Amino acid sequence: MSNKTLIAVITGASSGIGLATATALLARGKWHVYLLDRNPPPAHFLSSTYEATYIETDVTEFVSLASAFRKIFDTHSHLDFVFANAGIALHPDNLTSAAETTKDEHPATPDLTLLDVNLKGVIYTSHLARHYFHLSTAGKERNLIITASMAGFYASPSVPVYAASKHAAVGWTRSIAPSYWKEDRIRVNAICPSLVATGIMPKAMYATFPEGILTPIASVVEAVLLLLDGKAAQVGEGKLVAGQTVEVNGSELYFRKQIDFCNPLAAAVMGSADVGP
Repeated sequence: MSNKTLIAVITGASSGIGLATATALLARGKWHVYLLDRNPPPAHFLSSTYEATYIETDVTEFVSLASAFRKIFDTHSHLDFVFANAGIALHPDNLTSAAETTKDEHPATPDLTLLDVNLKGVIYTSHLARHYFHLSTAGKERNLIITASMAGFYASPSVPVYAASKHAAVGWTRSIAPSYWKEDRIRVNAICPSLVATGIMPKAMYATFPEGILTPIASVVEAVLLLLDGKAAQVGEGKLVAGQTVEVNGSELYFRKQIDFCNPLAAAVMGSADVGP
């Protein structure tokens, strides 16, 4: 990367993983970070001592998100890193048990706000990132990182809609990575954290989990920066770091592979998700 100021766009940036990543980038000294969120970050982030700008944004509304991206690009004429991080975990979904309904009434309409934020927001952000990366200076490093979850790999009976959204985020990452790289030289990767103490759940709820189960937020930021820098020993010396879905559990990083095809016919139908040079 050049000595020119690098531009980062982070959704869900006012707390948790987004804010911690913004802090880490600012500590590197060559970044201007745009914090996109429905709520503002801590007041000190908006002081003149930080190369950070807050833009009120709703990732579920394409016009809101597109307006933010346009404002940033009009100011700098390039983007270097987009972190599609906005997400929620607990939201009433109205998926009541069948035993709670009768033949005389329809069940309540499911509330799929979780999908709007965790999936639609990711797709919107990715789409806009690709557009403005394409308009940015040729030859520059371009990175899109998506926040999925370990729930993108495993069943989670207690939060099925959340698990569905994160499975989708993993599938989205693996599916777009080849074309984003081959056509626009954008490296796409995803982090898939275990349980992290962020604002995604009430503080009291974290206290109900066994001691030692929480993953430090520093481990998640480490994974983000490793993917951003494009140097991961787990991928292999000199190999392209793209299309990776990295589970972050405790202090460990696990580079999860797509499951094997059951036979050559399945491989022929689905196509390769390999991200070539």
